[in-house]
Amino acid sequence: MLRTVLSGLLTSIALGLTTLADVRAQTPPPAAPSGGGAPAVGRAGLNDVVATVSDNGHTDKITKGEVLAFVSRYPIPPTEDRETVYRETVDTLINTKLLTQFLTRQKVPVTAERVDQEIEKLQQQLKTDGQDLASTLLQNGFSMDDIRKELENRIRWSEYAKSKATDAALRKFVADHRDLFSNTQVRASHILLKLESDASEADKEKTKQKLLGIKNDIEQNKITFAAAANKYSEDPANEGGAGGDLDYFSLNTGLIEEFTDVAFKLKKGAISGPVETPFGLHLIHVTDRREGKPPDFEQNRLLIVQAFQGDLQKAVVTAERKTAKVDIKPMPKDLFPPEAPPAPDAAAGAAEKTKGAGGATPKQ
Repeated sequence: MLRTVLSGLLTSIALGLTTLADVRAQTPPPAAPSGGGAPAVGRAGLNDVVATVSDNGHTDKITKGEVLAFVSRYPIPPTEDRETVYRETVDTLINTKLLTQFLTRQKVPVTAERVDQEIEKLQQQLKTDGQDLASTLLQNGFSMDDIRKELENRIRWSEYAKSKATDAALRKFVADHRDLFSNTQVRASHILLKLESDASEADKEKTKQKLLGIKNDIEQNKITFAAAANKYSEDPANEGGAGGDLDYFSLNTGLIEEFTDVAFKLKKGAISGPVETPFGLHLIHVTDRREGKPPDFEQNRLLIVQAFQGDLQKAVVTAERKTAKVDIKPMPKDLFPPEAPPAPDAAAGAAEKTKGAGGATPKQ
């Protein structure tokens, strides 16, 4: 509870709103670590600058200490690539800085009394858990200034987003995302050709052309999609000869967005062109579609508002990114402790668990 309250508070600008992805996945926020998530080394040079972000004449710095503070709030799976963790953490902090810069330019007024009210709410939350704010801040390395600044930003964002969430805007948002809110389902099959995460453009093009050749053979009736999936697909889940079938799924099933965004735009019977996801390149064949019921607007207003604000936040950051100058330095070599090789039994268990996890699998 203690770390969850603080980490949720201090990342509220970047992570605290429900986005369309959250509505789709319907998954809880990451749990705070019980101890193993924080890096054990890298404490020297906490003020070293690892990234800068400049927008509209204002420059913010991101320090090694900020990266460590952020990463320490969440456990890092042993299989997670540390370079990826570093890059994604810095990207999140950059987005936070950009959003803060944007909100500052909007000049949304936030009074000290309003911040005091939010601090009182936080104190009550902690008191319920048998904690007090002063010792909590000290224990987690935060200052009252940190809390006040983040609360100001959260309030400022809330007021800005509220001004945009008119009834007309919300109803248009629901109409534009009808399949999501109505829980429409599609049934699809796919053919996956895997790509390494660092695949070159030449390798991607070669794989793309192979997929296009397979698609052409299907459209020329030289082979059925199911037979082509059984012959060519590299999705481990298709090893039993399922013809690439994924059964029915909705936008809140948890499948990766790059895949579902294309699948739900296809008409029944259509086959997509090559679709890139973190797993590789896919051909997607929609075999059926079940239309859902339009949502009751008033009954679902809270969820709609949260999703709208999350989408608005993403749009703001995307726009800011286009004009911002971002400089990210390589990951400090001492940021994370040396990784110990897994025990043979553990490695075998992990390999067994990940078997069949390729293709359009739920996003973790």
